[in-house]
Amino acid sequence: MRVIHRFLALFTLALTSATILQNGQVRENPYPGQVSAIDLDDSWNTYPPDSPEISYKGRWDSKHVSWWSAPGLKVEFSGDKLALSFGQSTTPGVLVAYRIGSLDWQFSNVTADSTYQFVGPWSELNDGEETPEKNVFEMRVQIAGVAVASDAALSKPPTFEKRIEIIGGSLASGQFATYETLSSWSFLFANGLGNVEYGITAYPGVCLADLQCYGGGTHGVQWFWHHASDPGSRASAAYGHEPEEWDVGAEQPADLVIIQMGGNDHRHPNDIPGRNYYHAYVDLVDDIHSVWPHAVVILMSQWGTFTKQNKKYVGSTYYLEETKQVYEHFKDRGFVYYFPTEGLLAHNDINPKNHLTDVGHVKIASHLLQWVKLVLRWKIEPTSEVQSGTTYWNDQQEY
Repeated sequence: MRVIHRFLALFTLALTSATILQNGQVRENPYPGQVSAIDLDDSWNTYPPDSPEISYKGRWDSKHVSWWSAPGLKVEFSGDKLALSFGQSTTPGVLVAYRIGSLDWQFSNVTADSTYQFVGPWSELNDGEETPEKNVFEMRVQIAGVAVASDAALSKPPTFEKRIEIIGGSLASGQFATYETLSSWSFLFANGLGNVEYGITAYPGVCLADLQCYGGGTHGVQWFWHHASDPGSRASAAYGHEPEEWDVGAEQPADLVIIQMGGNDHRHPNDIPGRNYYHAYVDLVDDIHSVWPHAVVILMSQWGTFTKQNKKYVGSTYYLEETKQVYEHFKDRGFVYYFPTEGLLAHNDINPKNHLTDVGHVKIASHLLQWVKLVLRWKIEPTSEVQSGTTYWNDQQEY
């Protein structure tokens, strides 16, 4: 009987030379799980990137280059080995995180025009069970193909019934977190829900307001929401100012949309006026509702910096009143909710780059998971700690 497996990987933006610090101390083995480059021979059965057996998740353009945060692919495979080939648009030394089933995350650097074997005799595939757990394969890079053993095959896995969409900037994409997107509240929340499909249309620096940020002429997130690639320099080098359009309506409709915007609009030199921010927010929600009329939309308040006042730290919220006004504007229509983040974070949940620490991301994800469970009555599968898939430990007896 053929045994079917799935395999999961996610790309972040760290390079081989990067250093991960934990409270100022260097993590001794920051990227466990490095794999080797190989050459494919007759012992492999290869599938090109346009194979129907490969299920793409998130935004990929016509060249099979992936964009935004945590896009990926999903495959089931038989046999006891799996390799992935990376195309010429792959960022040199990009870090990929991968796992089998729900085992701990492993990390490896890969580069362009190369093939790496991620599953082999060393992998924990079956462990004596007749049917191993199913996993997902996700990436942010051009794919040149997937290969399995010559007597094995790929198959397209089923799609989960529910789907969520998260829209935001650097705070949603996990910038400056330990493993970037993999450590972000958005990824932890989506995976903490369990059996759902998800897309994270988030990128550092993106504004809500259109053509008003960074000196004008830069499109806001609503414009980019209808395009395949993000606002980054990598996309600009590939497509200039004419990225491929993305048919949002052709996707699996989202059941839940979460928006976290305001940080980039608020900061200098953008300084978007509150009324402009409000109108841009209303336009975005109207746009989403016109495409996905049955989706619930959550407006997440945008926390700001903490300031020390006498003997305590006091947090701030950007565009607090304007975001509440957007909620009031849609409240009677019944599909918009407001999720307040005020009081969820402490000053030490903000790192020196004014972004969330890993603990801060876990806090936001954990609170949001419980809010969705209690308010929207969504069932959470699994119900374990959201970051249980990554091993963190301390082996010191004394300090």
